[in-house]
Amino acid sequence: MTILRSTGVWALTILLAIFFLYVSYKKLAGNEITSAHFHEWGYAPWLLTFIGCLELTGAILLLFPVTATSGALLLSLVMVGASYTLFNHEVWRTLIITSTCLILLIILGCLRWNQSWIIYIFKMGN
Repeated sequence: MTILRSTGVWALTILLAIFFLYVSYKKLAGNEITSAHFHEWGYAPWLLTFIGCLELTGAILLLFPVTATSGALLLSLVMVGASYTLFNHEVWRTLIITSTCLILLIILGCLRWNQSWIIYIFKMGN
């Protein structure tokens, strides 16, 4: 049972990391469609790069069990902002994807909590 759970956690981790590496690449490479959406929504051009950097950082953090919870938290905050924007602009199809990612990130963060660096700090204090 433990091997199956571990395999599932790693599969979810890799799936989310690949997804966020892809979307961060689109933002950092200046994808025309993504740039147009940010412009259409009234966001400054620098925000596209900033969000891309946050997504890239979060994707990398997901790959290490000790930082996976931090990466999931960072990406969850990005997904909350994205969901808010998509909801306000009635982009329902993408909102479903964003909301699904948010749920999966919360699940992954909970599954990796016991391996988090935060736990190590609290254990050191006792």
